[in-house]
Amino acid sequence: MRWLKRLLLAVAFLAVFAGACGFIAWRMFHGVPDWYSRKKSTPQEMAAAYARADRQIQRLLHDAQEAQHRQALLATRPAGSGDDDEPIQVSFTEEELNSYFRRWDQSMGWSEQYDRYLSDPQIVIQDGRLILAANVKEVGTVVSIAFDPVLDHGKLLMPVTQVLAGRLPLPQSFWRRYEQRTESALIERLPEWQQGAEIAPDGSANADAVAAGLGELLADLMNNRPADPVLFLPYDLQRMKRGLPVRLTDLRISNRSLTLTVRPIPPDERRALVGRIRKPILEQTAVPVGQ
Repeated sequence: MRWLKRLLLAVAFLAVFAGACGFIAWRMFHGVPDWYSRKKSTPQEMAAAYARADRQIQRLLHDAQEAQHRQALLATRPAGSGDDDEPIQVSFTEEELNSYFRRWDQSMGWSEQYDRYLSDPQIVIQDGRLILAANVKEVGTVVSIAFDPVLDHGKLLMPVTQVLAGRLPLPQSFWRRYEQRTESALIERLPEWQQGAEIAPDGSANADAVAAGLGELLADLMNNRPADPVLFLPYDLQRMKRGLPVRLTDLRISNRSLTLTVRPIPPDERRALVGRIRKPILEQTAVPVGQ
C-alpha cells in the first residue's frame, strides 16, 4: 500500500504543479506589459505631438523637393560638376509616431476596417526595437509584435523577434495567421493600384502608386523578404492624393526615438521604380532570396 500512497502523492503534486503553472500562464496571458500605455496623453499633448511630427514631415518634404530640383539642374551639366546632396534626416519620438498614426487613421478611415478585430493600437520603441501592440478582441488581451528593423546592403528587413499575448510569449505562427489575412487583402487590391500607378515628371506619385508601393513593401516585410526601402512622404494628410517617393538610406532606433535618413530619387530611378511597382507581385518574388 505504500507504493499507492506515493503514487497518490505524486499525482497530487503534479495536479498542484499543473494548476500553479496554469494560473501563472493565465495571469501572464491577461497581464499588460509595462510599456503598453505607459502614460495616457491628453488631447492637448497629442495635438502638440502631431504638430511636431507634421513640422518634421513638412521639413523633410521641403528638403527632398529642393534636392530634387538640384538633381534636375545637375543632370543638365557635365558629369562631375556639383556635389552630392547632404543626407536628409528626421527623428520622431514614440509619442509623435502615435499621434501622427492616429491622425492618419482618422483621415484614411482605417479604424472602420480594424475595429472589429482590435482596439487601442500603439507604436512602442524599446531596446532598439519597434513594437506594434493592440488589444486583440479575438483573444481578449493585449497582443504585441516586436520587430528589429535593419538596412542590409540597401534592402530593408524587419524580422519578428517576439510575439506576446499579455506577458505570455507566443510562437510566431500565431502572428503568421494575421499576416496571412493582411497579405490576402493586399494581394486582392494590388492589381488595381498597380494598374493606375503613375509618377509625374516633378517626382510626385499618385495615390495608386503610393498604395501599391507601400503595399508591396508591407508584403515583403511580412514574408521576411529584403524589401526596396522606398517611402512616400505625404503632401497633404487630409486627402492623400499624392506622395513624394524617397529612398531610406539609414535607420536608427535609440532613446525611444526613430531616426530616418533619406535621399530623393533621381528621374532615371523613378522610371525604374514605376516599372517595379507595376510588375505583378508574383513576378517580383519568383526568384528566391540569395539566388
